[in-house]
Amino acid sequence: MKITVLKGGVSSERDVSLSSGDKIVQALSSAGHEVYNLDTILPIEQLETNIEISKNHLDNGKKNLVNLLMSEKVQSSDFVFNALHGGMGENGILQGILQTLGISFNGAGTEGCAIAMDKVVSKLLFERYKIPTPKWAHYNRSGSLSIDQIVKEIQNEFPTPMVIKPSSEGSTYGLSIVENIMDIKEAVVKASGFESEILVEEYIKGRELTVGVVGDQILPVLEIIPKHGFYDYECKYTHGMSEYIVPAKIDSDLATEIQKYTKVGYEALKCFGYGRMDLLLGENRQLYFLEYNTLPGMTATSLVPKAAKSAGMSFEDLLEKIIRLGINKWQKI
Repeated sequence: MKITVLKGGVSSERDVSLSSGDKIVQALSSAGHEVYNLDTILPIEQLETNIEISKNHLDNGKKNLVNLLMSEKVQSSDFVFNALHGGMGENGILQGILQTLGISFNGAGTEGCAIAMDKVVSKLLFERYKIPTPKWAHYNRSGSLSIDQIVKEIQNEFPTPMVIKPSSEGSTYGLSIVENIMDIKEAVVKASGFESEILVEEYIKGRELTVGVVGDQILPVLEIIPKHGFYDYECKYTHGMSEYIVPAKIDSDLATEIQKYTKVGYEALKCFGYGRMDLLLGENRQLYFLEYNTLPGMTATSLVPKAAKSAGMSFEDLLEKIIRLGINKWQKI
């Protein structure tokens, strides 16, 4: 099968995407597929020659992605495996282009990606479908409120500690755990440096859990024990900085409850194919669901491949299942 792997891109998660893409390319090539390995900021000529990345490539990366999708190489592919993280690779824009072009791809479509990427919309749907989530509020720096007014509202609404983060970023980019009210303004400025809309959540002290989904299969609950006490960027992507326990050491009734909520959230957010739900287990077995990821990482430390392995599925088998799901879904469009 001819498969195009898209990786890199211009979002803040570029480096993670490059790692995911390389691992996917290696596995698919080893399985005998003809793989086109494309960093989406570079022209199609990268397949024949090495091109040194420049600032111009980064500045024009979004436009170049569209050019790549219109190229004969990509158009002739049997499947596009999107390994981009964040930005237009994960917010539904790329998925809309692929759907319009009639090219099969992995994961959720335009609607599911757009909904899940927006943490505010996701929170509203969690509440609508009675999925427990931490107390939250959102603020927009491009609106009528000044930054000082936003800070004052947050002070009045949330006790410390609290979590402040961008509404549509991943990999903990722009996220702060605020323990002192004097640090709220700095955290708001940091988060709004990524986008104008920010999300504030009550801080939940608890065990970090995640649940992968592949098709109709809800994978075993996985527990993350970060070295920092918080699953930040370094703990996510540095070997040895986190311990992973799968299945998580929780009783079967609680595991089943978590998996049921995950399935409800997966369907409520109109997702498809595969993904990952992140949550916290607080005191007295209280669950707090945080967000759903439509394009979870596929690096050496990534969580869905670990959970799939626990369920008896190799990395290669996981990729093949994701590809079959995508072909069956998007060839019908």
